[in-house]
This record gives sequence, structure tokens and C-alpha cells, in this order.
Amino acid sequence: MTWKEEIIRLSSINIEDHTFRITTDENIEGLSCSIRNAGLINPPIVISKKSGYAVVSGFRRIRSVQKLGWSDLMTRVLDTKTAPLECAKIAVTDNLMQRPLNLIETSRAYKLLSGFLDNKQDLLKTASVLGLPDNQFLVEKIIKLCEMPHAIQNPIISNTVSLVIALELGKLEYDAGIAIAVLFDKLKPGLNKQREILTLFYEIASRESVSIIKLLKGDELQSILSDNEPDRNQIINKLRQYLKRRRYPLMTKAENVFERNVKKLALERGMKIIPPANFEGNTFVLSLEFKKIKDLEMQKEFLDKLIKDQTLEQIISKSTDI
Repeated sequence: MTWKEEIIRLSSINIEDHTFRITTDENIEGLSCSIRNAGLINPPIVISKKSGYAVVSGFRRIRSVQKLGWSDLMTRVLDTKTAPLECAKIAVTDNLMQRPLNLIETSRAYKLLSGFLDNKQDLLKTASVLGLPDNQFLVEKIIKLCEMPHAIQNPIISNTVSLVIALELGKLEYDAGIAIAVLFDKLKPGLNKQREILTLFYEIASRESVSIIKLLKGDELQSILSDNEPDRNQIINKLRQYLKRRRYPLMTKAENVFERNVKKLALERGMKIIPPANFEGNTFVLSLEFKKIKDLEMQKEFLDKLIKDQTLEQIISKSTDI
């Protein structure tokens, strides 16, 4: 790499040319404050073009000094003969030296390098040398992320949505993928709940022959999502319950009947009846918790009555009707 330090006019830098941009961070407040107090320690890297300079690395630094009102800037100007691939390597290396890259930044790095390389093997070798993951399967997945709509990229950047979920969202219709990404970004459910919600959307859409976007726009679901409940976990649970009711109407009905009948039994404290998973089968579990022998004796007396209770018979027989 051949370059020279040179003071250039800020107005000569084309900050809108994002050919070599890797970073996703748009916040420059902290950086501007640092530059104001300590100066610009690491000059941006640029390359001369016919109409000024293109940024290779240092977009946020340049925007920061613009905000500070600077008119001139010390830069590292690459030789005009520097090949685009070398510029790409410099951009990736300079960003990697500053911080770990997030998934979108990693995707941009792969995408940038791939534009100047002939095949996947060259990409993997170059990635390895630069310090990027060189697993072919992973690279093929990650490289797609930077092409997704920004509404899907944003929750990836904030670590709300994982790579696996992001790829699933990318398979959906454009509007549906964005809508669910926005939903996850707002409610921030954990990975397992994201999987569950997404699977329920898939299965309901298939079962009812409707589009996912139509499901999302349904009145009842919109009512849940527009709830002013401050606890987002409550909204997540309401959403999951609604989707489960719609996906498994018979099982939901069985749950309601089961809960009503269990309530009628008025179980002793520490006693619990657990139905078969998904109400499939007829094996129930009776759980007992006690601290003293006296508590256990009372539960035993109650059990003798429970065995003869017709409500218990209804609970068991109803489970076989699903």
C-alpha cells in the first residue's frame, strides 16, 4: 500500500460515494466530542478520483469533522494506481482494527471483497488473511444480509434478530418480512419465542390459505400490538396466545375446558394436575408439594375424594376427544 499524508479540502471529498463503506454506525456524537478534545488521531483514508476524493475508510471521522466546522483535513491519500481490490482490503482491515464487526458490517465486507474477486475460494482465502471468518457455509449465509431491506438489517445490527431468523425473514414476501422484523425490533422477544412466532405465522398462513401480511393486518392482532401495556413481555404473551389459538383451535378449546374443570376441583395447596403434552394421549401427572407430614396427610384425604369426583373423570375423558 502506497499513500502519503496530505491536508485536503473537506469539500473535495465525495462523502456520498459508499463504495468502500463498511460501518453501520450512524452516531457521531461521541466521536465528534473525542476529536474536539483530542484531535484527529487516525486520519481517514481516501483515494483521488477525477472529481475529488473517494473515501476508503473513515466515513464517520469525516462526518464528525464536518459537524465540527472544519474546512481542511489531514488524510492518508492512496496512490491513484491502487487497485480497487486493495482499497477494499484496506477498508476491511481498517474497520477490523477499530472494533469487532457486527453481522451487517461483516456482510458488507464480504460483499465488497467479492465484487473484486473471481470466485468463492479467492474470497475465502482473502477473508482468512484479513481476519474474517472463512467458513464457506457461513459466508454464503452472511453475505446476503446486506442486500436485505434496512428494516430487517436494523434489528440485526441491534442484536435483536439473529442470523438464522434474519435469513427466514428474507424468504418471506417483502412486506411480510419487513413487518415481522419491525415487530421483533419493537417487542424484542428472545430467539426461541421468535422461532415460535415465525413458525406459527407460517403454519397459520398455510392452514388458512392466507398471506402472512394479511394475518399481520388482522384486527385482533393489531389490537394486541397497539396495546399500551408498558410490559412488552405481556404483549408478547398475548401475541403468542392469540397465534396458538388460531393455529390450534381444538387444542385451545381443550386447554380452556381443562382449566375450568381443574378450577372446579379446588385442589389442595401444593397439588397440581399436569395434562399430556398438547393434550395428545391420556397420561396425566399429579404433582404434590408439601413441607410437613401433616400437609401430606391432608393431601391424602383429599385424594380419596378426588378419585371419586366426576369432574376428574371429565378431565380424563375430554383429553381423549381431541
